[in-house]
Amino acid sequence: MAENFTQDFRTQRRNYDDGLTRIGEIGRLWYESETRTIRISDGVTPGGILVAGGGSAGGALAPGDNISLLTNDANYVSEGANLSVFTNDTGYITSADVPTNLSGFTNDTGYITLTDLSAAGDLTYNSTTGEFSVTTYTSTDFDTDFSVKTTDDLDEGNVNLYFTDGRVDARVADTSISALLDVDNNLVINLAEDSILIYNATGNQFVAESFLEVLERLKAELEVQYDRLVDEDGTFTYIGEAEPGTDRTTALWRIKRIEEFPDGDIDILWANGTAAFDKIWDDRATYTY
Repeated sequence: MAENFTQDFRTQRRNYDDGLTRIGEIGRLWYESETRTIRISDGVTPGGILVAGGGSAGGALAPGDNISLLTNDANYVSEGANLSVFTNDTGYITSADVPTNLSGFTNDTGYITLTDLSAAGDLTYNSTTGEFSVTTYTSTDFDTDFSVKTTDDLDEGNVNLYFTDGRVDARVADTSISALLDVDNNLVINLAEDSILIYNATGNQFVAESFLEVLERLKAELEVQYDRLVDEDGTFTYIGEAEPGTDRTTALWRIKRIEEFPDGDIDILWANGTAAFDKIWDDRATYTY
């Protein structure tokens, strides 16, 4: 049996800062002041191998290591272990409880459980898995839903009100024609009894004019368009009209005869019963009236 012994290490301080990067000779020990660790060289690893208490080469985890590599990890979990490996986890969930309620915790009074959640319509909730799923809502679905709706399903707002006969009647009854946007307000005050609205293209508005004045203006304009001949013969007065410059012997006239009776009655009759421009002025007395 080997005799127990104590080995004294004689060290030499080097004022270098390569304690975390040096490789050194295999088996050489050094103290790294920045991390306050003792390291041993394996001849390959920069910074050497971290030495744990008791002289073992454990104490630090590398990627992929289990927590159980630690020397003081009693009751800690390792790969594949449940949380129940802990000695102080009473009331906490384990892998066997999944899916479980939050009520598995001892201090969760008042918190929701999976069965407390619900959903309606296109959002569906599965209380077993605790997952929500969404049903795709298409434009066809919208058209179908919208086709059975009317304005009766939509509450009326405060500004954009619905049309009703009563509202229109009340509005029209309280509105003057001068309130219309395209009516010249200055020309609809103190209207005469025979006034009518005439559209003025220059001002892009309707203006009020006397109906009789309009007739007189139209009469004057129509009269200017034709040559007019008037012949008084006894109780008859013949009036002929034709395009300016028309010869009296050409059948391009329209002729009417006016006869005034002693009692004041007046007959105004067209030659041959028509106002067509197909008569000869010189033959005016020969036509039938």
